[in-house]
Amino acid sequence: MMSEIWKCKGFANAHTHLDKGMLVPEVVYVDAPASIRGGWTREKKAEFTKMDIYDRAEKALLQMIRYGTTYVRTHVDVDPVVGLKGIEAMLELQQAFAKQIVIDITAFNQEGFDRYPETEKLLQEALTMGRMGLGGHTLVDVDGKLHIRKMMALAEQFDVPWLEFHTDESGKPEDFLLPFLAEQALEQECGDKIYAIHCNSLATVPDLEAAKTIELMANAKLHVTVCPTAVATRPITRTKELLKAGIPVALGSDNMGDLFNPLGGGNMLGYAQLLAYVQRFYEPEEQLALLDMIRRGPADPLSASSHHELNISVVFETQETRELLSHVPLPHIVQDKVCSA
Repeated sequence: MMSEIWKCKGFANAHTHLDKGMLVPEVVYVDAPASIRGGWTREKKAEFTKMDIYDRAEKALLQMIRYGTTYVRTHVDVDPVVGLKGIEAMLELQQAFAKQIVIDITAFNQEGFDRYPETEKLLQEALTMGRMGLGGHTLVDVDGKLHIRKMMALAEQFDVPWLEFHTDESGKPEDFLLPFLAEQALEQECGDKIYAIHCNSLATVPDLEAAKTIELMANAKLHVTVCPTAVATRPITRTKELLKAGIPVALGSDNMGDLFNPLGGGNMLGYAQLLAYVQRFYEPEEQLALLDMIRRGPADPLSASSHHELNISVVFETQETRELLSHVPLPHIVQDKVCSA
């Protein structure tokens, strides 16, 4: 019998790319510059079929479920290269896995408007196919501010439940568009629906500029998603300062088994452990904050309701937060209508 247990409703993976995941080992990873790997990914996308996307995403989902994840938000590329095949596959997976994991879909403008102007119409079509969010990227177009404005206008037109941006992912101070995003969110009073992913440049701008930006983000009610694996190529954002300001912060696995990260098993405790090491989340209350970040379920009311209705508990044979983060154990997945978070 288990004398001491730690029990919850499951973990949340706030950001991943299921449509492009699990390409490795069939595709051999080569550690080339990001722009080159992006080109290779584009070539692979042109070969994707709906069934191929479904099968790879299903493999990733089964791994996540094994490690206790019951909620995931995935970006899905929408552009002339892959069309709407990823959206179609993910909508089918959403239904197929409805009793095991809540899947939120974000229609993602990965390639930008400059490269593929046709993407705008495809995004519009995607948003009519089911309930989903919209995703942009502040660095994919020459004018990042215009990209943000266009994505926000599209989000307003279709009344999307959430809008996400890969934000300042280069980590370079000259790419710092986070203040502009926060200003736009504050002006349009929609910050509670906006998620800034990565925010790497926040780590490299001067401390005073960062402090002013964090205050602006808090006033705008932005959410932030941190992906610890980004540390391989750039600084992680100022997670502790964001938390101290009261900004909701969640963790994501980001890429899994693709040409940007050939690793990644979907174990959210593992990603929390990585962030603990990189940013020294060592004090007891900091360790608890990490667990809160991977238990932050859906903010969207409908998704939250679906998550609440899952008859699943995730149980560990310990009550020690330190043990969970030190050893990253496998949980017991229990079918149970009652769960204490």
